[in-house]
Amino acid sequence: MINIFEVFLPQLLRYPNPNDPLNGEAAALLMRHPKEYEAKVKEYVQRYATKEAADALAGDNSDDEDEEMSDIGSISDGE
Repeated sequence: MINIFEVFLPQLLRYPNPNDPLNGEAAALLMRHPKEYEAKVKEYVQRYATKEAADALAGDNSDDEDEEMSDIGSISDGE
């Protein structure tokens, strides 16, 4: 499992495969306009993949998430 986090994911993020995309729009941008793609990735990293963004997101919906889960019994309840 460590191999996935240390090797596979970093390689996938550094060298995306636009020929078999999960996100077709991003793949098309990468293939047609690589500089625009790079700018968009940097923008998304700043917006969604920084500690500040994670802290802001965690503060916004952590209570809502707990309320949604409170009605669901756990596996250990034996239900």
